[in-house]
Amino acid sequence: MKYKFKNKSIIIRYVAGNATAKELKIVQEWINSDPINRELVEDLQKIWDLTPQEEFYVDVDVAWSKFQERKKAIQRTKVDRNRLQPKYIKRNKSGVTLLRSAAVILVFLIAGLSAYFMSHNDNIEVITAEQNEFYTLKVLETDRGEKARVRFSDGTEVMLNSASRLQFPQQFRGNTREVFLDGEAFFKVQYDESTPFFVHVQDAVIEVLGTEFNIRGWSEDTEVQVVVNDGMVSVSSTDENILDPEKIILLKGNKTQIPRGQNPKPASQTDVLYHLLWTSGGIHFNNIPFSQAVQDLERRFDINITVTDPVLYSIPFTGTFQYAELNEILTVISASMGIGFTREARNIVFFITE
Repeated sequence: MKYKFKNKSIIIRYVAGNATAKELKIVQEWINSDPINRELVEDLQKIWDLTPQEEFYVDVDVAWSKFQERKKAIQRTKVDRNRLQPKYIKRNKSGVTLLRSAAVILVFLIAGLSAYFMSHNDNIEVITAEQNEFYTLKVLETDRGEKARVRFSDGTEVMLNSASRLQFPQQFRGNTREVFLDGEAFFKVQYDESTPFFVHVQDAVIEVLGTEFNIRGWSEDTEVQVVVNDGMVSVSSTDENILDPEKIILLKGNKTQIPRGQNPKPASQTDVLYHLLWTSGGIHFNNIPFSQAVQDLERRFDINITVTDPVLYSIPFTGTFQYAELNEILTVISASMGIGFTREARNIVFFITE
């Protein structure tokens, strides 16, 4: 079997524990194919997550400058890698999400890798970095009921929705800017014609030079949704099983969906404000199955919802709440769908009334 890694993020996410089930299988098969591969990954896992235990908010520049100072000190003193233990960034008492598991530090010895891959015709795209330098990814992750903002090194601003994860480099290098999303986020990308910006989510990639757009695509979702508030983006699928890949161009006010294993759907007009309502404290349900509404509410309010009759999951629900308040939403759902509910603290139960 031939194993091909499309980009270095697959092994990076594997080492960090953030790989998808498909990626886990790919890397594990590669590891099992040769003891050298296993030794390489084991070595990498010994040197991941050097982030110091600092409390900070979404402005990460200061904290990461401290991290760089520590990294240089480690290089100077040649600290034994086996003594390095994973550290996690704390949360403050207000519950604001901080950067946790904030970095994956990978060192690849090019000489050794080159010798191995020159003698093995496995058609693997080798992950490389300059010798003795680090490739770093920071991870911004929100819990249910939380949102966070972050500014990248290039000036791009991102607002991350609840129960979402965003991976990005400390410093963009080279001729592209690439980040990785699991969940929902609103991007304001800093314009740079010479350095296009890519967002990877599920099996889709969104390319942009500079614009404002919203992406929704949790790993458990069946599709990715992209909506453009200003500017222009291109959207395509990275699924290898698609025989005739297509690229869709979205302009201001356009949206598309990318179902798993399919090309993006044709661009269509939409009311962008509804899709961005979450960024200002509201929430919008547009004729979606009640099962999706349940997921959205659990993420948004950090609650647990039980539905006693599964038939309710397929019933469509529509509702717009400018300033979302849980009790109001529960009451509207109950009245519009003709069902009852009970609430005990964070536990909600919906049931069919007589």
